Amino acid sequence: MTGAISSYISLLPFLSSVFTTLVISTPIERRAEPAAKPGFNRVWYDDWGHKNGITHNWNFNLGTSYPGQVAQWGTGEIQTYTNKTENIRIVNKVLYITPKKGKDAKGKITWTSGRLESKRGSQWACANGKKMLVEASIKLGSAGEAQQKGIWPAFWMLGDVFRAQGYKGWPEVGELDIMESVNGKREAWGLLHCGVYDGQIPIRGPCNEPDGRGGSVKGIGRGLWHTYGIEIDRTTKNWKTEKVTWIINGVRRHSITGSQINNSTAWEFLTHKKMFILLNVAVGGGFPNGVEPGNALTPFSTTIDGDSVGMQVDWVGVWQQA
Repeated sequence: MTGAISSYISLLPFLSSVFTTLVISTPIERRAEPAAKPGFNRVWYDDWGHKNGITHNWNFNLGTSYPGQVAQWGTGEIQTYTNKTENIRIVNKVLYITPKKGKDAKGKITWTSGRLESKRGSQWACANGKKMLVEASIKLGSAGEAQQKGIWPAFWMLGDVFRAQGYKGWPEVGELDIMESVNGKREAWGLLHCGVYDGQIPIRGPCNEPDGRGGSVKGIGRGLWHTYGIEIDRTTKNWKTEKVTWIINGVRRHSITGSQINNSTAWEFLTHKKMFILLNVAVGGGFPNGVEPGNALTPFSTTIDGDSVGMQVDWVGVWQQA
């Protein structure tokens, strides 16, 4: 998710590196099966129907960081991730990730939530001359914005070399944020992170870290099912004209080419090397703070917990062009 494993927690998502498209997305009022994808093979899929449940395809991320790595997951988020059913569970073949509010022994408010990453062995790369598509059907919490300040659901990918080397090396390893939405806004961000970042201002490297490169789509209906996806297109066999495209409900929203990144090594990590999938709902941190006036610290006293501010996932899949 935006700025993951960075020591800098104050994001500025409205810099010129991020452009916004105003689109009223077509709502999906009921769960939908993945659309047919002629010319593609489905290579991995989870619809939460396995007898082993969540652990069939996923590992839980627990606590407040990867073991021994940057605190607060590198983004300043305040929740503790658990594997408790109050935070993450399957109901009628739908995954629920639910932030919960509590109090510690001193009466201080605490937050818990859930975060998953696809198991080791479940990571994918787009072959040269081919396309790869990663999609999920997701419903975001329908509570009002005042009740969702600081709530940060995300569907994203990280370069597999990141976990192979002990969860080190962000953002060089590459990150594809397929869908992020903060503070209950009717807006979904699709960003990528790459290259270098040293925790300083101004922004750094080919992906303008810590902001990243990409865009957002407004008018995303909450409490409705939407299909969020990302397509990696290497059919040109020339890294400068290869392309990453964000897709919502089958409609292409925005794209970034290799020439826009203008760094062959960074582009290779983003589009040529294997990546794994993550699903989570964070609370607080640089991104939700950064979209509030004055970079106000979230969550607020008005922020509620429960399913109405969480994220539901019907299915997740990976398709490779035949």
